[in-house]
Amino acid sequence: MNHCTISSDIKRAIFGKGFLIGVSGMVLVIILSQIESLVTAARGAQLLPAGYHAQFIMGALSTDWVTLAIPILCALPFTTAFVDDIKSGFIKQYLPRSGTGPYIKGKLIACGLSGGLTLFAGILLAYAIASLVFTPMELALGEGETTQPYLAQILMTAATLFFSGAFWSLVGFTFASLTMNRYMAYASPFILYYVLIILHERYFGELYVLYPKEWLFPSGAWVLGDWGVVLLLLELSAAMCLVFTVTADRRLRHV
Repeated sequence: MNHCTISSDIKRAIFGKGFLIGVSGMVLVIILSQIESLVTAARGAQLLPAGYHAQFIMGALSTDWVTLAIPILCALPFTTAFVDDIKSGFIKQYLPRSGTGPYIKGKLIACGLSGGLTLFAGILLAYAIASLVFTPMELALGEGETTQPYLAQILMTAATLFFSGAFWSLVGFTFASLTMNRYMAYASPFILYYVLIILHERYFGELYVLYPKEWLFPSGAWVLGDWGVVLLLLELSAAMCLVFTVTADRRLRHV
């Protein structure tokens, strides 16, 4: 029953309309953030430089458009699930069959996975679209030139954003369970995200570890580079999971 509960929650998160909207939103934000580049490329009479399709995506990911959208998009798939189960009364029929432990575990896994995959899948889909559109318009490699590992770079960036998306999704999930308010599921990641940005940019410039923009494109200050960011996000996600577990366990005792 443990595996059934987890797989059921994952299917509910991944195949729900919230996930589809989140992935589509990520693609749309990436395109809109580079609208000037699109216009320039469309009007240009000359061919684009080789690898432009990858540069298009990497340039988009570093814009404020994407920075603004990340905590919102990753909260769409599953952050309201616990509150919805409680308020709809569904939990009364489901919990006796699943058990408290498997129920909590399934919700946490589905929430983190769907939040991370929203960003990851959105980036890969946008990259596929950019490849189809721009590759025929790019210059061919010259003699002796080698292809840059563009896909590997995109995958590494998308993987880093996966862990960031998982964390922000768990933030919304946890705050929603604390307040029993589904609107907090969407608002809390955005609020905390920008509180941390403001604190760093205005007051604590040296506190780069808790600067969300650093989690997207780590600077050389990180000891382990991208892996340092991943480890930090895993620790923060574990903390959110612990808070939710304690909160949910208390609430489920009264169901």
